[in-house]
Amino acid sequence: MTSYKSQNGAALLITVLIMSLILSLAVYVLNFSVTETKIALSQISGGKTYYLAEAGIQEMVWKLKNDVSYKNNFETNPSWTANFTRSNPFGANSGSYTAAITNTSLAHGNIISTGSININGKTSQRIVKTNVYRAIGQSGIGSSASYADGNIDISSSNVNYSGGNAHSNGVFNINGASNVNIAGDLEAVGNYNENQQATVAISGAKHAANFPPAAAEITMPAVDFNSNDSSSLKNRATAVYTPDQFEDLIEANSTLTLNGLIYVSGQTEIEDNINLTINGLLVVNGDLEIEQVTSLTVNNATSTASGLMTNGKMKFKDDLGDVNINGVLYATDQLTIENTSAGHTFTINGGTASRKLTITSSARLIDIIFNNQILVDTLSPTSFSPVLTVDHWEEEY
Repeated sequence: MTSYKSQNGAALLITVLIMSLILSLAVYVLNFSVTETKIALSQISGGKTYYLAEAGIQEMVWKLKNDVSYKNNFETNPSWTANFTRSNPFGANSGSYTAAITNTSLAHGNIISTGSININGKTSQRIVKTNVYRAIGQSGIGSSASYADGNIDISSSNVNYSGGNAHSNGVFNINGASNVNIAGDLEAVGNYNENQQATVAISGAKHAANFPPAAAEITMPAVDFNSNDSSSLKNRATAVYTPDQFEDLIEANSTLTLNGLIYVSGQTEIEDNINLTINGLLVVNGDLEIEQVTSLTVNNATSTASGLMTNGKMKFKDDLGDVNINGVLYATDQLTIENTSAGHTFTINGGTASRKLTITSSARLIDIIFNNQILVDTLSPTSFSPVLTVDHWEEEY
């Protein structure tokens, strides 16, 4: 009897053990199936978020190539940042991506794109990082906002150099009660002389013969004004005027807009009370003197030359209204700005290049802003790459 009960107890124990084992196996199989399902869903969502993140990278690269605002900021602003977000870019419930770029220097940036999608209440995310750069050329005057093949003389004037250097192949003089700010380097092959009454702020270095090492000489970029070559300014001109024809055109209009490359075949003046707008480049094969204008505006279009060029001297003086030049002031001889009254602007967004530069008795601020792209488009560039290069690619979950 005892043996029978013992056998029943053993059978019950074995049954319980077997049922526990079967239950454990069932739980394991269930967990395995759930895990496999999760892995499968993760792979599906991971693939979707990867393509979302990649789409963000590709859109950012497209913008850097084709969107004027993005392209200009990428190539001209070393600390530029921008971002955008796209929701459901491929239809309803297709997720979203956010792409952001941060410039590390001119035309060098880091792009981070995050793709996200919600599946069954769970959010999947993939991050893609890449570095991009574009090899941009420099103009013949390098990183100079203002360049003179000879001396630079600033006397009793207010001058601001932004984003670039002030370079003289000769002597750099700041005289009188001048206020000069250089957000870059002051460069002179000869001496640098500063009057005790002057207030000068230089954020970069000072290089001159008496502040060694002296600056290295930069060759003045050459411009072909009127040769027979098809690339000369005269042969590329939209319109060609004699000095008399051009002055008659100025005198006949109180408001005048000139488009393209305008070429004047000799010395001329712009003296009447006129609102003059130049959408492009005004070229004078001789001296140019500008005074008593109500306003002078030069506009720049992407990848085109803009500004004022003279095969001789260029002078701004006396009664001038607002002067806003998105372009280059280039003179094969002396560039002079003198006796300009306060209360108006005088802004050059691009740069200046001349044999000599003289700024005298300017009560208004002369603001010279370095713009490499405008300088490259207007003066002879060094090597330039139109290709945006992806330098590195990295993924994160």
